[in-house]
Amino acid sequence: MNSYTYRLCDPQPTDQELYQSLSACFEAIDPLFSFEQQSSPEQIVNIIDHPCGSGKTNTLIAIINERIDLKFLIVVQTLDEVKRVLDQTTKGRLKSPEDPNHSQLTKGQQLEGFVLSGASVVITHALYERAGALAWHGALRSYHVVIDEVPNAVFLGGKLSLKNFQEFYIDPGYCDMSASGMVSATEKGIEQAERLKEVLHEKTMESIFSGRLFHDQKDHLIQTLPVYLFTEPLSVTVLTFMAKGTLFTRFLNKSEIPYRVLQGINATYAFKKNARRNLTLATISALEKVRFSFSKQKEYGATSKEVTKVTVSLKNLKQRRLADVSLKDVIITCAKSNWYHTTGRKSDVTKAGPFAKNSRMFKDINWVPNTTRGTNDYAHCSHAIYLYEQNANPVILSWLDANTKVFREAYALSEMVQWIWRTRVRRGESVHVYMPSGRMRGILKTWLNEA
Repeated sequence: MNSYTYRLCDPQPTDQELYQSLSACFEAIDPLFSFEQQSSPEQIVNIIDHPCGSGKTNTLIAIINERIDLKFLIVVQTLDEVKRVLDQTTKGRLKSPEDPNHSQLTKGQQLEGFVLSGASVVITHALYERAGALAWHGALRSYHVVIDEVPNAVFLGGKLSLKNFQEFYIDPGYCDMSASGMVSATEKGIEQAERLKEVLHEKTMESIFSGRLFHDQKDHLIQTLPVYLFTEPLSVTVLTFMAKGTLFTRFLNKSEIPYRVLQGINATYAFKKNARRNLTLATISALEKVRFSFSKQKEYGATSKEVTKVTVSLKNLKQRRLADVSLKDVIITCAKSNWYHTTGRKSDVTKAGPFAKNSRMFKDINWVPNTTRGTNDYAHCSHAIYLYEQNANPVILSWLDANTKVFREAYALSEMVQWIWRTRVRRGESVHVYMPSGRMRGILKTWLNEA
């Protein structure tokens, strides 16, 4: 991995720094860098590491409008962001798949049609799998792929022993497995693709065909972003922040995909100064001994003492410290099944879950998943309640060779900052954050106090 910092010779405004960083990613030959180990910069994944709210998406939109000679595949997090990009780019510059009820084709089929016709496209992360399959078949070799924030780069795909995986997938000749554990289809597997989806696990086969499946060579299937999406297009650029604390960069290392990090010194300095000035951190003393890791939250029964403590504490917070604050200006996070009534894997967002019931907060407050990023929908919010303790899955960390205290804390900080910066602090306005986890407060305070 190569890490670079953009420091322009003459003082420039931050937006110009970002503009030059991003523009350089789409040049056929980038004169600012030379890579002796690479034949061309197109083989390098570009990571634009600029703070939340620094204008990464707006800068990208400006470049899309200027560079009408380039073909783009833009990946954003939500349908609202798709609409934003479409509204702010020149009419007709980008296409986007529509709901199947407006077309005879699925969104994946529409995406394929757009790409084969050479159109520039904007999609959500939900179409990663189809985009990966298109990349595998060489359909994106003339495209500049831009991913605006990367959620869930790596996650568990289920348990399956290496012995059984070998017996049913490898030994019959349907798949090969590399030293890194990546599973790819053989010619025999490709020829029998449709039959295999019926005979073997369909989602597993689809993940193999799109370059998303690894085996940890123990007992777990690992699902990732499509590897081919980072190796086959003309260029790949990722817009994010605090890249060193993300599973994404570890995934690139594991997959032996070279990348460079383009950091904005000016923007990061201003971001941290703004954070120190505008963030007010507070605990919820009654909850300091309640553990808020995802696994622990899932264990709490509806009548447990932990749930009772949470509901009482939230009710007190509303009646006292938030008495004059509209709940529409507050965001909260915790395990989804604790905020909404959940049966199996289905959540009913009209009914309160254990934490929300009796809290007197359910009706108007904004529950926001702890992994949320890349949206401005909550930029009006002045208060945040963080009922979470960030921990990456230890199986995934071990597979990525990242199970160290340094990385675990960098990961927790990256995820937490992304979530907090959904609020109006991104606009340079004050925000109160209530965070009962001493570990999470300590990580954030250490970062804020660093030079």
